[in-house]
Amino acid sequence: MKKLKIQIFLKELAFDFRWSQFLAMLFLMVLSSLFVFSATYRDDHLLPVEVQKQWIWFGVGLCIYLFVSLIDYHWVCRHSWFVYGIVFVLLVLVFRSHAVFGAQRWLEIGKIKIQPSEFAKISVLLALCYYLSRCVGQLGDWRRMGLVSLIALVPAVLIYKQPDLGTALVVVALFLMILFIAGAPMRFFTILGIISLLGATLIGIETYRYAQFRKARTEIEAPESENGNEMIQVRKPRKIQLLSEADKSKPPAKFKSYFHLKEYQLNRILGVVAPDELDRLREGWNREQALIAIGSGGLSGKGWNKGDVTRGGYLPRTISLNDFIFAVFAEETGLVGGVVLVCLYAILLFGGIRIAMKARDNLGMLLASGVTFLLFFHVFVNIGMTLGILPIVGVPLPLMSYGGSFVLVCMTALGLLQSVWLHRKPY
Repeated sequence: MKKLKIQIFLKELAFDFRWSQFLAMLFLMVLSSLFVFSATYRDDHLLPVEVQKQWIWFGVGLCIYLFVSLIDYHWVCRHSWFVYGIVFVLLVLVFRSHAVFGAQRWLEIGKIKIQPSEFAKISVLLALCYYLSRCVGQLGDWRRMGLVSLIALVPAVLIYKQPDLGTALVVVALFLMILFIAGAPMRFFTILGIISLLGATLIGIETYRYAQFRKARTEIEAPESENGNEMIQVRKPRKIQLLSEADKSKPPAKFKSYFHLKEYQLNRILGVVAPDELDRLREGWNREQALIAIGSGGLSGKGWNKGDVTRGGYLPRTISLNDFIFAVFAEETGLVGGVVLVCLYAILLFGGIRIAMKARDNLGMLLASGVTFLLFFHVFVNIGMTLGILPIVGVPLPLMSYGGSFVLVCMTALGLLQSVWLHRKPY
């Protein structure tokens, strides 16, 4: 009798499982393996190490996905503070790690590297959803709003200091969306909107100052050829109008930002609002090559592993397999492939919206909405920055970009979506 009940339970569970999302996820994993291979293959007839690692992470991620899907999301959220505390400690410990390309983002545990900022997305999501689901109708209290803000903004500040602007923006955007869905008072968003508008204005002024600084520096350091000779010569400094009032005879060695913005961050903004201001052989190289790769793909692409821009190394291999994987995909599959990829993400996103609408309580609704927005934000920002319509902020493409921590986060998030759907009714 007990065996019969288990069989009935498993049949009902299998029937209720959202197979469309599961299959879309598997299809994206296959595409990721193919195009990470294409971005890293070196004509030595060996399977790239990056592909092997990606397969391992997908295998671990599938186990996590199935585990999270089958357990009740209420149980997961009740332990959210424990998860949040562990991730917070990791975010602090990461500042004692070795810097890689000037950033402290990774922790080494034996031979494994993890990126705590990626796990912060899930920990903040769980903590916010659990707390806000217990505060329905009480968000008008500014003390509660202050506590909610600290839950999200403290990790966001730690992540920004690594520095990892892209992930910090993801956490802040997730925080604002969950607050909106939870019914936070509109006066909070009005005040926030005014602050954001002021901040955008100040950053705009800062960007303009930086553009003028670049023009002054270029005028002094511009190369010139003499009698057809290609040798680069440096012009002698001459008196020009500079940004520094203290000394108008020399340009400052580095741009002095009023808001402590680094030049590479301002270059990313210029890449969107004034791309011609960037040197395409220096700061604008990655963006330029990504656009060339996408445009050269045409309607049907050049074929798998036949992308000239990718295979030729014009799109650097250090970025083509993660932040710019969409450029590799679009070059080799064209517009048709891009549409197919967007449709796969649409299956995940519209499925997430349906799950949120069918959730049995506020916690499930908030959790499903948060996961759906998290996936949407990554897809929108990654494809947007690859197409040159958004600043390059280092946001990976879900289930396509190379990277273990992000793969595990995506599959955990999708497992939470499945859990909300399966546990919307008692079995």
